Amino acid sequence: MRVSSDFHASHEGAIGLPRSRLGRSVPRIAVGVLYLHLMFEYLRIHQIFPIIGNLQIQTVITAALIFLVISQTGKGGVRLVRQSRLLLGFLGLTAFTILVATNNFYAYQFTYGMTLTLAGYFAITHFLQNERDLKGFLSLLVGIHVYLAARVTLNYKPSFGRAGYLSDFSAGSDFLGDENDVALAMLLILPVAVYLFRQSRSLPGRLFWGAGSVAIFLAVLFTFSRGGFIGLVVLMLYWAWTSRNRVKAIGALVLAAGLVLAVAPGRYWARMETITETSSGTALTRRNYWAAARRVFYDSPIWGVGGHNLGVLLPDYAIDFDPEKRARHWGKAAHSMYFQLLAEFGLIGVFLIGWVILLNFRDLREVIALNRMGRCPPSMGDLARSLRLSWVGFLVPAAFLSVLTYPHLYYLTALTVVVHRLAFAESVEMEIEPIGGLQRAG
Repeated sequence: MRVSSDFHASHEGAIGLPRSRLGRSVPRIAVGVLYLHLMFEYLRIHQIFPIIGNLQIQTVITAALIFLVISQTGKGGVRLVRQSRLLLGFLGLTAFTILVATNNFYAYQFTYGMTLTLAGYFAITHFLQNERDLKGFLSLLVGIHVYLAARVTLNYKPSFGRAGYLSDFSAGSDFLGDENDVALAMLLILPVAVYLFRQSRSLPGRLFWGAGSVAIFLAVLFTFSRGGFIGLVVLMLYWAWTSRNRVKAIGALVLAAGLVLAVAPGRYWARMETITETSSGTALTRRNYWAAARRVFYDSPIWGVGGHNLGVLLPDYAIDFDPEKRARHWGKAAHSMYFQLLAEFGLIGVFLIGWVILLNFRDLREVIALNRMGRCPPSMGDLARSLRLSWVGFLVPAAFLSVLTYPHLYYLTALTVVVHRLAFAESVEMEIEPIGGLQRAG
């Protein structure tokens, strides 16, 4: 892949900031508010300590975050990257569907939640302006997941039914509400944890991030999530396939497989064997929901039926269930981000979100190409490879979960945007610096 000076010039707007503002500073309080927002969103601190909830501190932090995002965005005419414009378009689509939805309140709730999530998205893209702050954010995010992974492992219970393991389990936020949610979150953060381990140069750091990576890996197993298992297998195979050192990759795969065999109880494998049983149980329910989503899409193919409204319409469209049992499926989730997107936001929603995902993979590919050419720091290239794995760890289990309202998609996009911007900023500086040196020498 050829990356030239002309390419950099054409990407000044695409990376989100004019060249003169690539190194702009952000008030430290903004980064601190972002960190607090992350902790409240993932850990629900206000629920752990009721006094914090009573004081509405989480509301104050959210309001401060939105204020800081607006104030930083308004400075100097910042040009939004394509992903940001597409996500704003998707937000506009969700707001429009409030007018056409069967249940307007549910559609409004979707739009309200999306607005708060995008506030976090823009805080990440606008506040993380250097590699130090980016690594600080990643350290906090992974540290939170290490804590959650410890909770998953310590809550391991040897008795469970075929219908599900830890079915009433909650690891923190509402998007970590059951074992499948937790498995997805752990899968997408695992590559970032390994990245921090590789980047650490101190013994305590390597010990912590190494142990944290193992804890996150084990947490995927201890959720007993079948979707998580499929995602883990695909993630590991994709990593081996794209690895620069196939021999080491195969060795790591063998080590990971040995770890799974050593720690996973027999009941784990008994549960994984049910993956192929698609004609009964929860697998059959998912198939019926997906068929209903397709029928909903056929009736409203352009903009869909509105956020959270597929569940409202399930009793009318889930005709594969017995007529006397259809009403009990009212309000249920689609159990697939893709069918949820298709039914609730139609072709416009599929186009907007699909384009965002494609742009993310394109941006990461460009950063990796820069790294191979020695035009950006190795840390940026390694992080781009890790985020590409995180996308795989998210997109595979998302086929079995309604995660469109979860922050994962949007925060991963934000991190992709930041890495792309920082990598190209470094590349521009590496082009300019030799010229400056010749000028000074002359």
